[in-house]
Amino acid sequence: MAKQKTYRMGEFSKRLGVSRDLIKHYEKQGILTSRREKNNQYRYYYHAQYTSIPISRKLQNVGYSLREIGHLLNDASLEEYTAENADRIAALEREQLLRGMALENLRFVHTCQQEALEGKLLGRWELAERPELAFFPFSGTSEFLPLSPEETDAVTDWADAMPVVEYCGLLREETLIYGFSVRQERAELLELPSPHVERVRPCRTFNTYLKIPRRPLERAVEKDLEDMQQNLAPALSEVERQGLTPTSPILLRYLFEGPEDGKFCYYCQASIPI
Repeated sequence: MAKQKTYRMGEFSKRLGVSRDLIKHYEKQGILTSRREKNNQYRYYYHAQYTSIPISRKLQNVGYSLREIGHLLNDASLEEYTAENADRIAALEREQLLRGMALENLRFVHTCQQEALEGKLLGRWELAERPELAFFPFSGTSEFLPLSPEETDAVTDWADAMPVVEYCGLLREETLIYGFSVRQERAELLELPSPHVERVRPCRTFNTYLKIPRRPLERAVEKDLEDMQQNLAPALSEVERQGLTPTSPILLRYLFEGPEDGKFCYYCQASIPI
């Protein structure tokens, strides 16, 4: 059997176009191996290890740590390597889902912000189809719901996945509940089980845009309900003028905050079932 060609660290790192420190770091992590001869302290690396660094970089790009890469390249069986890749694919698909949802929502918010700057947002309305939603409340009127650690983690995941736009209030028969909403199929993909989650049926809606003053937390619920009812009155009148019958629950999606006469207010999208 032909003897493998070897290189000292300096030549090996030069041929690969990386620093000597990186070679040492990869060896420490178990990705590279070297041998030393008895009559000197030079480290020798095998020609066959050339591919270890580019392969490692590709694996790092999909989320593997160097320690994990060292194990996969040198110790793992093909079955174990395949199973690890399957898990990584699932994790990347979930990350892609979350990023896609975040991007979609942020684009919607950005469009609303531009229309607000142009004076075209408030009072604008359109008819739309609202899909089935999952609503995750984190308060009931003035009391915050007690959440288990699992539910707290679910709320955090939900908020990370839907920045800004899916924070909402559910207005039903003179009762206002704060929470998060998301399309039901996305809630299932995000695996957000909770005894508190409510399904909001799909329906045709009258969507309009309004703003609500931002209140101190201790006064928020009562004043928000009053402000919402006051701001919704013109929209409800328009619904009836169109010959439509408003029903409940009304979903108010908080889009973004903005200053108004030196005070902050929430810009909202109100979806009134008809």
